[in-house]
Amino acid sequence: MVYGGKPSRGCRTCRARRIKVRRALARPGFFPCADDWLTHFPPPFSQCDEGKPTCKQCAKSKRECAGYRNEFEIVHRDQTKSTVRRMTKALNKSRSTTTSTLPSPRPSPTRQQTPDPIATLTVPLAQRAICYFASNFLYVPLGHMPHGHMDYLVPLIDCAPPDSALRSAFNACAIAALGNREKANNVNLTNLSLREHTVALAKTHAALGNPATASSDATLATVLLLGLYESITAIKESRMLAWRSHVDGAIQIVKLRGREQMRSTKTGTLLFQAVRHQVLGRALTSGTPPPLGSDWWMDDIGDGSHLLPGAAMHRFALRASELRAEAAALLNGITRTVENIALMQNMAHRVYLLDQEIASCLLALPPNLRFKTLCWLSYEEVGLSPGRPNNYSKLEVFPGRVDMYPDFVTARTWNTARTIRLVLASLGIRLAAWLNMPADYRTTAEYARSKAICEDTIADVIASVPYHLGWHTKQPGLFGNDTDRSGFVCGHEDAIKALPAWFLVWALTCVKNHDMATDEQRIWVKGRLRYIADHVGMKYANLVNDLELRFPSMFIRQDGTMPSADPLRAGTFKGRPDPVSAKRTAVTTPRTPESMVSGGRRPSP
Repeated sequence: MVYGGKPSRGCRTCRARRIKVRRALARPGFFPCADDWLTHFPPPFSQCDEGKPTCKQCAKSKRECAGYRNEFEIVHRDQTKSTVRRMTKALNKSRSTTTSTLPSPRPSPTRQQTPDPIATLTVPLAQRAICYFASNFLYVPLGHMPHGHMDYLVPLIDCAPPDSALRSAFNACAIAALGNREKANNVNLTNLSLREHTVALAKTHAALGNPATASSDATLATVLLLGLYESITAIKESRMLAWRSHVDGAIQIVKLRGREQMRSTKTGTLLFQAVRHQVLGRALTSGTPPPLGSDWWMDDIGDGSHLLPGAAMHRFALRASELRAEAAALLNGITRTVENIALMQNMAHRVYLLDQEIASCLLALPPNLRFKTLCWLSYEEVGLSPGRPNNYSKLEVFPGRVDMYPDFVTARTWNTARTIRLVLASLGIRLAAWLNMPADYRTTAEYARSKAICEDTIADVIASVPYHLGWHTKQPGLFGNDTDRSGFVCGHEDAIKALPAWFLVWALTCVKNHDMATDEQRIWVKGRLRYIADHVGMKYANLVNDLELRFPSMFIRQDGTMPSADPLRAGTFKGRPDPVSAKRTAVTTPRTPESMVSGGRRPSP
């Protein structure tokens, strides 16, 4: 609590008249500091003689004396209302530039003009939006967790001016995220966030045109926030194009900053790593190689001898995207010659080696970075009835294994590795189809190996979903005190957090679109994506959920190497076990990081 000065014991009328004088003197053209003026030249009526029942100042001016405050009210002042007034005034002042750049609505002749929603935004609602964003997206390192997510925003937001592009982008994301989860009375949070987003875009454009601010930390962080805004609010495919444009803009800023700036400060390094993660998503979703090459993006970690798991997965993802783009270029109209067959065989071998390298890296992780299986749930325990039609899309947990992770960032690292392995296994099947044409590629050893990896990896991703969506917080008796651990900037551990749900979207999309997922798994995953969009508020999940893709079969058909018995049209693969028996086998076969080397092969970690 700050010292607000000696409280006045004068009557309410004298104190009110003194306030009016202070406000009048503070107007343009008067003494710049009203308090100094009143201190040196007090007006004759400003001092109350505290006479009772009526003070002399009120009697002399023929005013009604409003009486005095009691002693308790003077000593213990409630400053809540004054604090709200000061915060509202500061908020309106910071938005003054915003209101001047937007067209004001024309007043209706029959109705009073609607007040500006920014000006009428109450302090509790503004604080709720900021606190919601901080408690759902800003993940900071703790003692047991050496990595965070978006923690670079904490010092940048603290130093950013109220009217900066960074503050506007931050407010847009915070209000949009809150608006997707809650409703506010008399305030349209969607329009409010869109207005903040528009202001942020205009200010970012101006910052990029200024050489002094084009490559600053604040500008780069603003562009990353604008990309996050598209994921929060995406309701049509055009928003994902906007996300890609923001990623491309961040890439250009990183190029402009150069390699020295990425290492100069901790914030610069964290920003570079954040852009690199966006580059991975851009490359893996579009099938294009990363711009500037994988070596350029891994320059911040030197020789890589002491890579954290997240950085190691970044390197694997960059190499996998380059490999997939190279293979796609070779498969585009290539003829079957001895030289080209040798090229394809070499490509298939490189895919195999990279996959084994990822598996070995996961096996070498220390125990504190591994997941653990907490329980196995039968069909009855998750709410299914054998022999009856069941709605898998409404289940919180898919029957089988439920895994727990040290933290959400570690869980994302594991699912990033699994996503890469799904991509590589699908690429291996695609290459096997070309190499064995016109024979059926599903009879090859490469297909059998890749199929086993995909099925195990899909099961691993599904087992991680309950942890990401907060199911573990509802089971305190089963999980002990682990549910109290949280690395978010503020707030308590909640059943649902937006950040881990956002981490989960891409992995679930890969599972949903993969040929090796069973119909029950696909229905359940689509239900979880719908839940993330509708209940968690990440609208991007609805977009990817509506995409009807299948890989690798769609790519194989595109290459013209699909055998006569089309597995996509038949709805099953040759040699694929019955879904029910496969799920029962999965439920009764324990799977832990320590049991991943068995039977002479390395299944998916």
